[in-house]
Amino acid sequence: MGHEHSHSPKGSKNILVAFYLNATFSILELIGGYLTNSVAIYSDALHDFGDSLALLFSYFAEKLSLKDPDAKFTFGYRRFSILSAFINGVILLSGSLYVIYEAIGRIFSPEVVKAEGMLGLAIIGIIVNSVAAYRLSKDEGINTKMVMYHLLEDLFGWIAVFIVSIILLFKPWYMLDSILSILISLIILRGVYKNLIKVGMIFLQKFPDNLELGKIKEKILEFNLVEDIHAIKGWSIDDETYYLRFHIRVPEDTLVKELDLLKPKIKRVLLEYNVKYSTIEFESIDGECDK
Repeated sequence: MGHEHSHSPKGSKNILVAFYLNATFSILELIGGYLTNSVAIYSDALHDFGDSLALLFSYFAEKLSLKDPDAKFTFGYRRFSILSAFINGVILLSGSLYVIYEAIGRIFSPEVVKAEGMLGLAIIGIIVNSVAAYRLSKDEGINTKMVMYHLLEDLFGWIAVFIVSIILLFKPWYMLDSILSILISLIILRGVYKNLIKVGMIFLQKFPDNLELGKIKEKILEFNLVEDIHAIKGWSIDDETYYLRFHIRVPEDTLVKELDLLKPKIKRVLLEYNVKYSTIEFESIDGECDK
């Protein structure tokens, strides 16, 4: 059986908390990056400023996605959350490429960094991102997941900075700072790419991969009068809600009132699998139909 999820005010509130934590820490990073002369920290500060703007947009988009359908958006506003996930992903992509560009320059001309300052910022970074990621960990939706994914990557990144800063306390291997920046960025790029592809498929109205169509057909075929299901088309409203349109063949002598009783039963089955919107066409003979 499918599991129903929904956007909630709690989700948008947690994104707002993540924004405040991220924006505040970005300022601290800029100062710390300047004082420690660390490209890993300084570049991440600029990266996080961009993320803060994306988080703020995510917050308003998430709130907007809760609005009910109206005459302008008959399927509701849930796609605004997907749009926010796309913008968030583009910002993450751009920021990661910028960090890689800066770090490559430092590899060829390494500069002294202050390991003590890096260590202190790493500890704060681990705490801040742990709190923000924990608050978002129980929320659903690709927008929230995109945000939390970055927070988790930042968390792992700061753990790596913590380890490297300890090494730098004993060994002057300053190139590690730049190498670390590149590795963290590559990890972020991999995750962002996968999520951007998923967002792109939703906008292109690809049939949902995780919609259990076989089980849906099996349950609907159990109803009396249902002889066949065909001409199935579907797409995602967002990453949690789907639309399906299909034809059902019934016996030739079926009465309209029988179909009126059958349709709500089918709708209830669809709702079990998060198919909130559907169009069902009944027909009694085999013939040409739009496929």
